[in-house]
Amino acid sequence: MKPTALQDIFSRTSATLVGVILLAELAACARNPSAAVDGGPVVEAGNWPPGVTVNTCEDFATVPVGSYLVESDFWNKGICPGTQCMAINHLTGAFSVTQSADCGNTVASYPNVLYGCSFGTCSPASVLPMPVSALTSVTSSWDFSVGGASNDQWNVAYDIWFCRDNTCRSGGFPGGTELMIWLDYQNVQGWQNDLGPVSLAGHTWELWQATFGTGVDSWTYLAYMIQAPMVTSVTDLDLNAFVQDAAARGYVQNSWYLYAIQAGNELRTGGLPYNHNSFAVSINGVTPAANPDAAAGGGVSCDGGIPTAEGGLVVNDNYVTVGSLHGYAAAWTWVGSTSKAIACAAPTCSAPDSLQVAPIPGEGAAPLTPEAVSCSPAFPPTALCTAGTVTADPTYFSAAGLGFNFSQDTGSDGGVDANSVDGITIGQSITITVEKSSAFAGNSALRVQLTDSDGHFYCALDGKWTSGVAIPITQFNSHCWNNSGTFATPSTLFRRVDILVPSSASTDEPFAYCLTNVSVE
Repeated sequence: MKPTALQDIFSRTSATLVGVILLAELAACARNPSAAVDGGPVVEAGNWPPGVTVNTCEDFATVPVGSYLVESDFWNKGICPGTQCMAINHLTGAFSVTQSADCGNTVASYPNVLYGCSFGTCSPASVLPMPVSALTSVTSSWDFSVGGASNDQWNVAYDIWFCRDNTCRSGGFPGGTELMIWLDYQNVQGWQNDLGPVSLAGHTWELWQATFGTGVDSWTYLAYMIQAPMVTSVTDLDLNAFVQDAAARGYVQNSWYLYAIQAGNELRTGGLPYNHNSFAVSINGVTPAANPDAAAGGGVSCDGGIPTAEGGLVVNDNYVTVGSLHGYAAAWTWVGSTSKAIACAAPTCSAPDSLQVAPIPGEGAAPLTPEAVSCSPAFPPTALCTAGTVTADPTYFSAAGLGFNFSQDTGSDGGVDANSVDGITIGQSITITVEKSSAFAGNSALRVQLTDSDGHFYCALDGKWTSGVAIPITQFNSHCWNNSGTFATPSTLFRRVDILVPSSASTDEPFAYCLTNVSVE
Protein backbone atom coordinates (compact mmCIF):
# COMPACT_ATOMS: atom_id res chain seq x y z
CA MET A 1 0.00 0.00 0.00
CA LYS A 2 1.28 3.48 -0.91
CA PRO A 3 -0.69 6.19 0.86
CA THR A 4 0.41 8.95 -0.92
CA ALA A 5 -6.59 0.56 -35.89
CA LEU A 6 -5.61 -1.90 -38.50
CA GLN A 7 -5.85 -5.18 -40.37
CA ASP A 8 -2.70 -7.24 -40.89
CA ILE A 9 -1.96 -9.62 -43.72
CA PHE A 10 -3.78 -12.44 -41.98
CA SER A 11 -7.11 -10.59 -42.37
CA ARG A 12 -8.25 -10.18 -38.77
CA THR A 13 -11.29 -8.40 -37.48
CA SER A 14 -10.29 -6.04 -34.66
CA ALA A 15 -7.44 -3.84 -33.51
CA THR A 16 -6.15 -3.10 -30.03
CA LEU A 17 -3.85 -0.39 -28.75
CA VAL A 18 -2.43 -1.29 -25.36
CA GLY A 19 -0.96 0.67 -22.49
CA VAL A 20 2.06 2.91 -22.47
CA ILE A 21 5.04 1.48 -20.64
CA LEU A 22 7.68 3.37 -18.73
CA LEU A 23 10.83 1.50 -17.68
CA ALA A 24 12.64 3.02 -14.72
CA GLU A 25 16.42 2.77 -14.64
CA LEU A 26 18.34 1.04 -11.88
CA ALA A 27 20.48 3.19 -9.58
CA ALA A 28 22.73 0.76 -7.70
CA CYS A 29 24.06 1.50 -4.23
CA ALA A 30 27.80 1.48 -3.73
CA ARG A 31 27.51 0.28 -0.13
CA ASN A 32 28.02 -3.33 0.84
CA PRO A 33 24.56 -4.57 1.88
CA SER A 34 26.20 -6.98 4.30
CA ALA A 35 27.59 -4.09 6.33
CA ALA A 36 25.52 -2.44 9.03
CA VAL A 37 24.50 1.11 8.14
CA ASP A 38 22.01 3.42 9.84
CA GLY A 39 20.97 0.70 12.28
CA GLY A 40 18.46 -2.07 11.62
CA PRO A 41 19.06 -5.79 11.16
CA VAL A 42 21.43 -7.16 8.54
CA VAL A 43 21.19 -10.65 7.05
CA GLU A 44 22.85 -12.56 4.23
CA ALA A 45 21.52 -12.47 0.68
CA GLY A 46 20.41 -15.41 -1.42
CA ASN A 47 23.12 -17.81 -2.53
CA TRP A 48 23.21 -17.14 -6.27
CA PRO A 49 25.92 -17.71 -8.87
CA PRO A 50 28.55 -14.96 -9.25
CA GLY A 51 27.76 -12.19 -11.71
CA VAL A 52 23.97 -12.36 -11.47
CA THR A 53 23.43 -10.41 -8.25
CA VAL A 54 22.56 -6.72 -8.13
CA ASN A 55 23.20 -5.24 -4.67
CA THR A 56 21.37 -2.01 -3.98
CA CYS A 57 20.60 0.20 -1.00
CA GLU A 58 18.71 2.78 -3.06
CA ASP A 59 15.25 3.77 -1.84
CA PHE A 60 13.61 3.40 -5.26
CA ALA A 61 15.85 1.04 -7.22
CA THR A 62 14.20 -0.91 -10.05
CA VAL A 63 15.59 -3.94 -11.87
CA PRO A 64 13.80 -5.25 -15.00
CA VAL A 65 13.57 -9.03 -15.29
CA GLY A 66 11.76 -10.12 -18.44
CA SER A 67 8.29 -8.58 -18.28
CA TYR A 68 8.54 -7.87 -14.54
CA LEU A 69 10.20 -5.16 -12.47
CA VAL A 70 11.76 -5.73 -9.03
CA GLU A 71 11.35 -2.62 -6.84
CA SER A 72 12.98 -1.67 -3.55
CA ASP A 73 10.13 0.82 -2.90
CA PHE A 74 11.25 2.38 0.42
CA TRP A 75 8.31 4.80 0.10
CA ASN A 76 7.86 5.82 3.74
CA LYS A 77 11.40 6.83 4.61
CA GLY A 78 10.23 10.25 5.80
CA ILE A 79 8.40 8.59 8.68
CA CYS A 80 10.70 5.58 9.00
CA PRO A 81 14.31 6.77 8.55
CA GLY A 82 17.00 4.19 7.96
CA THR A 83 18.43 2.11 5.15
CA GLN A 84 16.98 -0.77 3.19
CA CYS A 85 19.30 -3.03 1.18
CA MET A 86 18.47 -5.77 -1.29
CA ALA A 87 20.26 -8.41 -3.31
CA ILE A 88 18.48 -9.14 -6.60
CA ASN A 89 19.08 -11.98 -9.04
CA HIS A 90 18.68 -10.06 -12.31
CA LEU A 91 18.26 -13.29 -14.32
CA THR A 92 15.41 -14.89 -12.35
CA GLY A 93 13.88 -11.98 -10.38
CA ALA A 94 14.49 -13.69 -7.03
CA PHE A 95 15.55 -11.22 -4.34
CA SER A 96 16.44 -10.96 -0.66
CA VAL A 97 15.91 -7.98 1.63
CA THR A 98 19.11 -7.96 3.64
CA GLN A 99 18.55 -4.82 5.73
CA SER A 100 15.56 -2.66 6.58
CA ALA A 101 14.43 0.15 8.84
CA ASP A 102 12.83 -0.58 12.22
CA CYS A 103 9.53 1.33 12.25
CA GLY A 104 7.34 -0.13 15.00
CA ASN A 105 3.88 -0.90 13.64
CA THR A 106 4.13 1.57 10.72
CA VAL A 107 4.74 0.30 7.19
CA ALA A 108 8.20 1.45 6.10
CA SER A 109 8.58 -0.10 2.65
CA TYR A 110 7.19 -2.60 0.19
CA PRO A 111 10.00 -4.43 -1.63
CA ASN A 112 8.14 -6.19 -4.42
CA VAL A 113 7.90 -7.46 -7.95
CA LEU A 114 5.64 -5.42 -10.26
CA TYR A 115 3.68 -6.37 -13.35
CA GLY A 116 1.86 -3.42 -14.90
CA CYS A 117 1.97 0.26 -13.87
CA SER A 118 1.87 1.61 -10.32
CA PHE A 119 2.43 5.26 -9.38
CA GLY A 120 4.10 6.00 -12.71
CA THR A 121 6.50 3.05 -12.66
CA CYS A 122 5.79 0.33 -15.22
CA SER A 123 7.17 -3.09 -16.00
CA PRO A 124 8.48 -3.81 -19.52
CA ALA A 125 6.06 -4.91 -22.23
CA SER A 126 3.05 -5.34 -19.95
CA VAL A 127 -0.46 -5.99 -21.22
CA LEU A 128 -1.78 -3.79 -18.41
CA PRO A 129 -3.73 -1.59 -18.06
CA MET A 130 -6.67 -3.74 -19.20
CA PRO A 131 -10.42 -3.18 -18.76
CA VAL A 132 -11.90 -5.25 -15.95
CA SER A 133 -14.61 -6.33 -18.39
CA ALA A 134 -11.92 -7.96 -20.56
CA LEU A 135 -10.57 -10.20 -17.78
CA THR A 136 -11.45 -13.85 -18.24
CA SER A 137 -8.76 -15.26 -15.94
CA VAL A 138 -6.04 -13.86 -13.69
CA THR A 139 -3.87 -16.35 -11.82
CA SER A 140 -0.56 -16.17 -10.00
CA SER A 141 2.09 -18.45 -8.52
CA TRP A 142 4.40 -17.16 -5.80
CA ASP A 143 6.95 -18.62 -3.39
CA PHE A 144 8.65 -16.74 -0.54
CA SER A 145 10.00 -17.09 3.01
CA VAL A 146 10.20 -14.70 5.98
CA GLY A 147 12.64 -14.85 8.86
CA GLY A 148 13.09 -12.83 12.02
CA ALA A 149 11.91 -12.83 15.61
CA SER A 150 8.50 -13.62 17.09
CA ASN A 151 7.81 -9.96 17.84
CA ASP A 152 8.57 -8.72 14.31
CA GLN A 153 5.79 -6.98 12.36
CA TRP A 154 5.16 -7.47 8.63
CA ASN A 155 2.70 -8.78 6.05
CA VAL A 156 3.41 -10.47 2.73
CA ALA A 157 0.70 -9.57 0.25
CA TYR A 158 -0.40 -8.94 -3.31
CA ASP A 159 -1.15 -5.29 -4.07
CA ILE A 160 -3.55 -4.93 -7.02
CA TRP A 161 -4.52 -1.50 -8.37
CA PHE A 162 -7.58 -0.33 -10.30
CA CYS A 163 -8.06 2.98 -12.13
CA ARG A 164 -11.48 4.40 -12.94
CA ASP A 165 -10.71 5.67 -16.44
CA ASN A 166 -7.27 4.59 -17.69
CA THR A 167 -5.63 7.94 -16.83
CA CYS A 168 -3.77 6.94 -13.65
CA ARG A 169 -0.13 7.94 -13.83
CA SER A 170 2.41 9.01 -11.20
CA GLY A 171 -0.29 10.79 -9.17
CA GLY A 172 -1.80 7.51 -7.99
CA PHE A 173 -5.32 6.10 -8.30
CA PRO A 174 -7.83 8.81 -7.33
CA GLY A 175 -11.30 7.35 -6.96
CA GLY A 176 -9.98 3.89 -7.73
CA THR A 177 -9.38 0.81 -5.61
CA GLU A 178 -6.39 -0.90 -4.05
CA LEU A 179 -6.97 -4.61 -3.44
CA MET A 180 -4.51 -6.45 -1.21
CA ILE A 181 -4.39 -10.21 -0.62
CA TRP A 182 -2.45 -11.05 2.56
CA LEU A 183 -0.92 -14.55 2.43
CA ASP A 184 1.30 -14.42 5.52
CA TYR A 185 1.58 -11.86 8.33
CA GLN A 186 2.73 -11.43 11.91
CA ASN A 187 1.66 -9.05 14.69
CA VAL A 188 -0.47 -6.88 12.39
CA GLN A 189 -4.21 -6.57 11.91
CA GLY A 190 -6.86 -5.15 9.56
CA TRP A 191 -7.86 -1.52 9.41
CA GLN A 192 -11.15 0.40 9.74
CA ASN A 193 -14.19 -1.64 8.60
CA ASP A 194 -14.33 -5.40 9.17
CA LEU A 195 -16.65 -6.81 6.47
CA GLY A 196 -16.42 -10.36 7.79
CA PRO A 197 -15.17 -13.66 6.38
CA VAL A 198 -15.32 -14.76 2.75
CA SER A 199 -14.29 -18.02 1.10
CA LEU A 200 -12.31 -17.55 -2.12
CA ALA A 201 -9.72 -19.55 -4.06
CA GLY A 202 -9.73 -22.43 -1.59
CA HIS A 203 -9.11 -20.35 1.57
CA THR A 204 -11.02 -18.31 4.12
CA TRP A 205 -10.23 -14.60 4.33
CA GLU A 206 -11.28 -11.78 6.63
CA LEU A 207 -12.11 -8.74 4.51
CA TRP A 208 -11.32 -5.23 5.70
CA GLN A 209 -12.26 -1.99 3.95
CA ALA A 210 -10.88 1.50 4.43
CA THR A 211 -10.55 4.83 2.63
CA PHE A 212 -7.16 6.44 2.13
CA GLY A 213 -6.34 9.94 0.95
CA THR A 214 -8.63 12.94 0.99
CA GLY A 215 -11.15 14.48 -1.38
CA VAL A 216 -10.80 13.69 -5.06
CA ASP A 217 -7.45 12.03 -4.41
CA SER A 218 -8.89 9.37 -2.08
CA TRP A 219 -9.21 5.71 -2.99
CA THR A 220 -10.80 2.56 -1.58
CA TYR A 221 -8.59 0.04 0.19
CA LEU A 222 -9.56 -3.63 0.49
CA ALA A 223 -7.50 -6.20 2.41
CA TYR A 224 -8.32 -9.90 2.11
CA MET A 225 -6.43 -11.36 5.10
CA ILE A 226 -5.98 -15.12 4.96
CA GLN A 227 -7.10 -17.01 8.06
CA ALA A 228 -5.05 -19.84 9.55
CA PRO A 229 -3.30 -21.72 8.17
CA MET A 230 -1.27 -19.05 6.40
CA VAL A 231 0.75 -19.89 3.29
CA THR A 232 4.19 -19.03 1.91
CA SER A 233 3.58 -20.53 -1.52
CA VAL A 234 0.64 -20.52 -3.94
CA THR A 235 0.21 -22.12 -7.34
CA ASP A 236 -2.21 -20.62 -9.86
CA LEU A 237 -4.01 -18.65 -7.16
CA ASP A 238 -7.24 -17.31 -8.70
CA LEU A 239 -6.77 -13.55 -8.37
CA ASN A 240 -9.80 -12.90 -10.56
CA ALA A 241 -11.99 -14.41 -7.84
CA PHE A 242 -10.99 -11.51 -5.59
CA VAL A 243 -11.55 -9.00 -8.39
CA GLN A 244 -15.04 -10.35 -8.99
CA ASP A 245 -15.83 -10.39 -5.27
CA ALA A 246 -14.78 -6.73 -5.02
CA ALA A 247 -16.90 -5.94 -8.08
CA ALA A 248 -19.93 -7.70 -6.60
CA ARG A 249 -19.56 -5.53 -3.49
CA GLY A 250 -19.42 -2.36 -5.63
CA TYR A 251 -15.76 -1.49 -4.98
CA VAL A 252 -14.62 -2.20 -8.57
CA GLN A 253 -16.52 -1.49 -11.79
CA ASN A 254 -16.35 -3.46 -15.05
CA SER A 255 -15.57 -0.23 -16.92
CA TRP A 256 -12.46 0.37 -14.76
CA TYR A 257 -8.95 -0.76 -15.62
CA LEU A 258 -6.70 -3.27 -13.90
CA TYR A 259 -3.43 -1.35 -13.75
CA ALA A 260 -0.94 -3.35 -11.71
CA ILE A 261 -0.28 -6.58 -9.83
CA GLN A 262 2.48 -6.41 -7.22
CA ALA A 263 3.76 -9.03 -4.79
CA GLY A 264 5.91 -8.10 -1.81
CA ASN A 265 6.37 -7.60 1.91
CA GLU A 266 5.05 -4.57 3.80
CA LEU A 267 7.96 -4.34 6.22
CA ARG A 268 7.47 -2.59 9.53
CA THR A 269 9.97 -4.09 11.99
CA GLY A 270 12.20 -7.08 11.29
CA GLY A 271 10.86 -9.83 9.06
CA LEU A 272 14.36 -10.54 7.72
CA PRO A 273 15.59 -12.23 5.77
CA TYR A 274 12.69 -11.79 3.37
CA ASN A 275 13.40 -14.09 0.43
CA HIS A 276 11.28 -13.75 -2.67
CA ASN A 277 12.01 -16.99 -4.54
CA SER A 278 9.75 -17.00 -7.59
CA PHE A 279 6.70 -15.24 -9.03
CA ALA A 280 4.50 -15.32 -12.13
CA VAL A 281 1.14 -14.00 -13.27
CA SER A 282 -1.08 -15.16 -16.10
CA ILE A 283 -3.75 -12.90 -17.60
CA ASN A 284 -6.37 -14.37 -19.91
CA GLY A 285 -4.22 -17.47 -20.36
CA VAL A 286 -1.02 -15.61 -21.32
CA THR A 287 1.97 -15.78 -18.98
CA PRO A 288 4.49 -12.94 -19.41
CA ALA A 289 8.14 -13.81 -19.89
CA ALA A 290 9.91 -14.22 -16.54
CA ASN A 291 13.43 -14.10 -17.96
CA PRO A 292 15.15 -11.50 -20.15
CA ASP A 293 15.89 -12.12 -23.80
CA ALA A 294 19.39 -13.64 -23.79
CA ALA A 295 20.53 -11.82 -26.90
CA ALA A 296 19.31 -8.49 -25.62
CA GLY A 297 20.55 -8.83 -22.06
CA GLY A 298 17.30 -7.54 -20.60
CA GLY A 299 13.61 -6.99 -21.10
CA VAL A 300 12.18 -4.71 -23.77
CA SER A 301 10.11 -1.67 -22.90
CA CYS A 302 7.10 -0.18 -24.65
CA ASP A 303 7.97 3.38 -23.75
CA GLY A 304 11.23 4.21 -22.00
CA GLY A 305 13.03 1.74 -24.26
CA ILE A 306 12.04 3.33 -27.58
CA PRO A 307 15.21 3.60 -29.71
CA THR A 308 16.30 6.75 -31.54
CA ALA A 309 18.03 7.06 -34.89
CA GLU A 310 19.18 9.59 -37.47
CA GLY A 311 17.36 9.08 -40.75
CA GLY A 312 16.35 10.63 -44.04
CA LEU A 313 12.74 11.41 -43.13
CA VAL A 314 11.34 14.79 -42.18
CA VAL A 315 8.98 14.09 -39.28
CA ASN A 316 6.79 16.79 -37.78
CA ASP A 317 5.18 15.04 -34.77
CA ASN A 318 3.56 12.24 -36.78
CA TYR A 319 3.55 13.72 -40.28
CA VAL A 320 6.24 12.35 -42.61
CA THR A 321 7.82 13.84 -45.73
CA VAL A 322 10.49 11.96 -47.69
CA GLY A 323 11.07 12.89 -51.32
CA SER A 324 7.67 13.09 -53.01
CA LEU A 325 6.04 10.90 -50.32
CA HIS A 326 4.09 12.58 -47.54
CA GLY A 327 1.46 11.49 -45.02
CA TYR A 328 0.57 10.70 -41.44
CA ALA A 329 2.39 7.97 -39.51
CA ALA A 330 1.47 5.73 -36.61
CA ALA A 331 2.77 2.93 -34.44
CA TRP A 332 0.11 0.27 -33.92
CA THR A 333 -0.76 -3.14 -32.53
CA TRP A 334 -3.12 -5.80 -33.79
CA VAL A 335 -4.72 -8.65 -31.82
CA GLY A 336 -7.42 -10.70 -33.51
CA SER A 337 -10.74 -11.23 -31.77
CA THR A 338 -10.13 -14.97 -31.37
CA SER A 339 -6.51 -14.58 -30.30
CA LYS A 340 -5.16 -14.92 -26.77
CA ALA A 341 -1.92 -13.15 -27.62
CA ILE A 342 -0.87 -9.76 -26.30
CA ALA A 343 0.76 -6.98 -28.28
CA CYS A 344 2.19 -3.70 -27.04
CA ALA A 345 3.90 -0.94 -28.96
CA ALA A 346 5.12 2.54 -28.23
CA PRO A 347 4.70 5.35 -28.89
CA THR A 348 0.94 5.34 -28.36
CA CYS A 349 -0.83 6.82 -31.38
CA SER A 350 -4.48 7.89 -31.38
CA ALA A 351 -6.60 7.38 -34.50
CA PRO A 352 -9.55 9.56 -35.56
CA ASP A 353 -13.08 8.21 -35.58
CA SER A 354 -13.83 9.52 -39.07
CA LEU A 355 -11.74 7.07 -41.10
CA GLN A 356 -13.70 4.74 -43.30
CA VAL A 357 -13.72 0.94 -43.09
CA ALA A 358 -12.92 -0.72 -46.42
CA PRO A 359 -14.43 -4.19 -47.01
CA ILE A 360 -12.12 -6.95 -48.15
CA PRO A 361 -13.89 -9.45 -50.43
CA GLY A 362 -14.28 -12.83 -48.77
CA GLU A 363 -12.55 -11.68 -45.61
CA GLY A 364 -15.05 -9.39 -43.92
CA ALA A 365 -14.44 -5.75 -43.16
CA ALA A 366 -11.00 -4.30 -42.58
CA PRO A 367 -10.47 -2.15 -39.51
CA LEU A 368 -9.37 1.45 -39.71
CA THR A 369 -6.21 2.27 -41.56
CA PRO A 370 -3.62 3.18 -38.90
CA GLU A 371 -3.45 6.93 -39.33
CA ALA A 372 -2.88 9.04 -36.25
CA VAL A 373 -4.02 12.40 -34.99
CA SER A 374 -1.17 12.38 -32.46
CA CYS A 375 1.53 10.10 -31.10
CA SER A 376 2.96 10.23 -27.58
CA PRO A 377 5.84 10.52 -27.19
CA ALA A 378 6.38 12.19 -30.56
CA PHE A 379 8.53 10.52 -33.17
CA PRO A 380 12.12 11.81 -33.53
CA PRO A 381 12.65 14.42 -36.30
CA THR A 382 14.22 12.16 -38.96
CA ALA A 383 12.91 8.63 -38.30
CA LEU A 384 9.93 6.60 -37.09
CA CYS A 385 10.87 4.48 -34.06
CA THR A 386 8.95 1.90 -32.03
CA ALA A 387 9.45 -0.82 -29.42
CA GLY A 388 7.27 -3.48 -27.87
CA THR A 389 6.38 -7.16 -27.86
CA VAL A 390 4.00 -9.49 -29.67
CA THR A 391 3.49 -12.58 -27.53
CA ALA A 392 3.22 -16.09 -28.92
CA ASP A 393 0.05 -16.71 -30.89
CA PRO A 394 -0.57 -20.20 -32.33
CA THR A 395 -3.32 -18.74 -34.54
CA TYR A 396 -0.98 -16.12 -36.08
CA PHE A 397 -3.64 -13.47 -35.44
CA SER A 398 -1.36 -10.79 -33.97
CA ALA A 399 1.12 -8.18 -35.11
CA ALA A 400 2.61 -4.79 -34.31
CA GLY A 401 4.44 -2.22 -36.36
CA LEU A 402 4.56 1.30 -37.76
CA GLY A 403 4.36 3.10 -41.08
CA PHE A 404 2.98 6.11 -42.94
CA ASN A 405 0.72 7.09 -45.83
CA PHE A 406 2.25 7.80 -49.23
CA SER A 407 0.19 10.73 -50.49
CA GLN A 408 -1.87 12.49 -47.84
CA ASP A 409 -2.33 16.18 -47.18
CA THR A 410 -2.77 17.58 -43.70
CA GLY A 411 -6.36 18.17 -42.63
CA SER A 412 -7.69 21.68 -42.43
CA ASP A 413 -7.97 21.33 -38.65
CA GLY A 414 -4.43 19.98 -38.31
CA GLY A 415 -5.65 16.42 -38.04
CA VAL A 416 -6.11 13.60 -40.53
CA ASP A 417 -8.21 14.25 -43.60
CA ALA A 418 -9.55 10.77 -44.34
CA ASN A 419 -10.38 11.70 -47.94
CA SER A 420 -6.93 12.99 -48.82
CA VAL A 421 -5.10 9.65 -49.08
CA ASP A 422 -4.31 9.15 -52.74
CA GLY A 423 -2.69 6.12 -54.26
CA ILE A 424 0.64 6.14 -56.04
CA THR A 425 2.19 3.63 -58.40
CA ILE A 426 5.57 2.08 -57.63
CA GLY A 427 6.76 1.31 -61.11
CA GLN A 428 9.89 -0.67 -60.31
CA SER A 429 10.87 -1.02 -56.66
CA ILE A 430 10.76 0.33 -53.14
CA THR A 431 13.76 0.64 -50.82
CA ILE A 432 13.20 0.47 -47.07
CA THR A 433 15.96 1.36 -44.62
CA VAL A 434 15.57 0.18 -41.03
CA GLU A 435 17.90 0.48 -38.06
CA LYS A 436 17.49 -2.30 -35.50
CA SER A 437 18.48 -1.43 -31.93
CA SER A 438 19.16 -4.98 -30.72
CA ALA A 439 19.04 -8.67 -31.62
CA PHE A 440 15.45 -9.07 -30.49
CA ALA A 441 13.52 -11.97 -32.02
CA GLY A 442 10.95 -9.61 -33.52
CA ASN A 443 13.66 -7.58 -35.24
CA SER A 444 14.63 -10.70 -37.20
CA ALA A 445 11.07 -11.21 -38.42
CA LEU A 446 10.32 -7.70 -39.73
CA ARG A 447 7.99 -7.65 -42.72
CA VAL A 448 7.45 -4.91 -45.33
CA GLN A 449 3.78 -4.42 -46.07
CA LEU A 450 2.11 -2.20 -48.67
CA THR A 451 -1.58 -1.27 -48.60
CA ASP A 452 -3.30 -0.62 -51.90
CA SER A 453 -5.97 2.00 -52.54
CA ASP A 454 -8.75 -0.55 -51.85
CA GLY A 455 -7.33 -1.58 -48.47
CA HIS A 456 -5.73 -4.85 -49.58
CA PHE A 457 -2.33 -5.80 -48.22
CA TYR A 458 0.82 -7.04 -49.95
CA CYS A 459 4.09 -8.11 -48.34
CA ALA A 460 7.48 -9.18 -49.61
CA LEU A 461 10.31 -11.55 -48.69
CA ASP A 462 8.78 -12.53 -45.39
CA GLY A 463 11.53 -11.96 -42.83
CA LYS A 464 14.25 -12.10 -45.48
CA TRP A 465 14.39 -8.65 -47.09
CA THR A 466 17.53 -6.57 -46.68
CA SER A 467 17.49 -3.05 -45.28
CA GLY A 468 18.58 -0.45 -47.85
CA VAL A 469 18.24 -2.84 -50.80
CA ALA A 470 15.54 -2.24 -53.41
CA ILE A 471 12.63 -4.71 -53.42
CA PRO A 472 11.02 -5.17 -56.87
CA ILE A 473 7.34 -4.34 -56.72
CA THR A 474 6.55 -7.64 -58.45
CA GLN A 475 7.80 -9.52 -55.38
CA PHE A 476 4.97 -8.17 -53.22
CA ASN A 477 2.24 -10.76 -52.69
CA SER A 478 -0.97 -10.79 -50.65
CA HIS A 479 0.25 -14.03 -48.98
CA CYS A 480 4.01 -13.54 -48.96
CA TRP A 481 4.62 -16.28 -46.37
CA ASN A 482 3.85 -18.89 -49.08
CA ASN A 483 3.33 -16.77 -52.23
CA SER A 484 -0.15 -18.25 -52.72
CA GLY A 485 -1.94 -14.93 -53.11
CA THR A 486 -2.15 -12.12 -55.65
CA PHE A 487 1.05 -10.41 -56.80
CA ALA A 488 1.34 -6.64 -57.16
CA THR A 489 2.04 -5.05 -60.54
CA PRO A 490 3.71 -1.78 -61.61
CA SER A 491 0.23 -0.29 -62.06
CA THR A 492 -1.10 -1.18 -58.58
CA LEU A 493 -2.02 1.93 -56.62
CA PHE A 494 -0.54 1.96 -53.10
CA ARG A 495 -1.39 4.38 -50.30
CA ARG A 496 0.72 3.17 -47.35
CA VAL A 497 3.86 1.34 -46.22
CA ASP A 498 4.33 -0.44 -42.88
CA ILE A 499 7.14 -2.37 -41.21
CA LEU A 500 5.48 -4.96 -39.01
CA VAL A 501 6.34 -7.73 -36.55
CA PRO A 502 4.11 -10.77 -37.18
CA SER A 503 3.40 -13.12 -34.31
CA SER A 504 5.16 -16.44 -33.90
CA ALA A 505 3.20 -19.56 -33.04
CA SER A 506 5.33 -20.52 -30.04
CA THR A 507 7.66 -17.68 -28.97
CA ASP A 508 7.35 -14.06 -27.90
CA GLU A 509 8.60 -11.48 -30.40
CA PRO A 510 10.13 -8.43 -28.67
CA PHE A 511 11.23 -5.65 -31.04
CA ALA A 512 12.85 -2.23 -31.13
CA TYR A 513 13.66 -0.57 -34.45
CA CYS A 514 13.50 2.66 -36.47
CA LEU A 515 12.31 3.25 -40.03
CA THR A 516 14.91 5.74 -41.28
CA ASN A 517 14.29 6.06 -45.02
CA VAL A 518 11.94 5.09 -47.87
CA SER A 519 12.40 5.65 -51.58
CA VAL A 520 10.49 4.47 -54.65
CA GLU A 521 11.48 4.09 -58.29
